[in-house]
Amino acid sequence: MESKGLPRSQALLAMEQGKRVRNEYFTREEYFEMRQGRIYAEDGCSMRGWYRGEDWQKTGWSIVGQ
Repeated sequence: MESKGLPRSQALLAMEQGKRVRNEYFTREEYFEMRQGRIYAEDGCSMRGWYRGEDWQKTGWSIVGQ
């Protein structure tokens, strides 16, 4: 089960606490996590520059496993 519909700000806080998050537009296999203050995708790729402030990126986040 996942916490759904979180804004990006809450997703960032969750990642800072060591949790993985995904957006409602991600597949079940896709997620973001934070390591050493940087955001990475499930495949280890840096997501630096990924956020562009588009409406769909601002909401619809969930914590994986909750």
